[in-house]
Amino acid sequence: MLRLTRLNGALALLTAAAAMGCGDDEAVGGGGSPPVVGGSPLGGGGQGGEGGQGGEGGQGGTFTCRPNEGVTLALTELYFGPGNSGEWKAVGLNIDELVSDASSLDVCQPNAGGSTLQAYPDGNDGIDNSFGKNLLPTILGLVPTWPAGVNNYLTNGTFNAMMKMYCLPPTGDAPQLTTKVFGGATLGSTPKYDGTDMWPVTPEILGDPDDPESSTLIFENSSVIGTTFDSGKHETFILTIPIEFNDEITLLKLTLYGAQVTMTLSEDRKSATGGVIGGVLNTEEFLDQIKKLAYLADVCDESLYQDVLTLVRRSSDILTDGSQDPSQTCDGISFGVAFEMKEIQLGDVGPEALATMGCP
Repeated sequence: MLRLTRLNGALALLTAAAAMGCGDDEAVGGGGSPPVVGGSPLGGGGQGGEGGQGGEGGQGGTFTCRPNEGVTLALTELYFGPGNSGEWKAVGLNIDELVSDASSLDVCQPNAGGSTLQAYPDGNDGIDNSFGKNLLPTILGLVPTWPAGVNNYLTNGTFNAMMKMYCLPPTGDAPQLTTKVFGGATLGSTPKYDGTDMWPVTPEILGDPDDPESSTLIFENSSVIGTTFDSGKHETFILTIPIEFNDEITLLKLTLYGAQVTMTLSEDRKSATGGVIGGVLNTEEFLDQIKKLAYLADVCDESLYQDVLTLVRRSSDILTDGSQDPSQTCDGISFGVAFEMKEIQLGDVGPEALATMGCP
């Protein structure tokens, strides 16, 4: 079977690379030119109410706004850092605030009999992105066009992730404001990204399934200083991304803990470049997502399927909360992605995503 032959080849190469500890510089495939990567982090989490506190409105004094008024930005591009020159090293954040290598003694212990040579060293200036280093090659071995496909889905309006900055003043600093994260369902038309698109909201992360503003992913202490948006540290962010294999589509739900998001806003605050999300995937939660992809590949009964599960566990390089503790086993996989955004409007609540089967 063609898909099994391709899977066997991809995994055989990956297993050999992991055994030699050469995953830190190698990845498969491409993904277009990266957006300019900034130094701000993004994140979210917890319960919250409507709107938020605005900052100072520049020359005009205190800025006031109506309930639920704010600026909503949606993804226009995601960049994972695929390539064969260690691009992953520049994508993400230094989540644990350490610069680690295979000899470091202040990090958690390897998972599933793995080696520190696989989990480390970190990327540039301590960037933590074991997903890009160790697991992105596996995904690209199965679906080489995935990064380009993800951005085509954004261009066509198939999915999205949005952030609404409540009571954001048109100018001046906002040292504390509330920002919410929303999932975007299928728009139903080609998005214009000019502030007029009414993007339906997925119900999965809403506190009230009838209220599109009721996201439970909330950055209570986000800020805009100058042109830099910062979500604050130790947040939770959910990014649900389609992936197609064997003419079927499943959704990879990437729940990031200990997360932070930063981006550079335009002067009119209606677009953003240089965006970065850094966070941690809980290893066992992420395995549930890999099992869906393996089900589409029809390899649940293959021995290589178990090899993939082991590879994922051995890619753990951090604790789920984003910290390090040499007395504990690593149970998280660091993750980084770069992005760009433009203005849209929140629409009504869209349909729930269809459930997808996975291997046991």
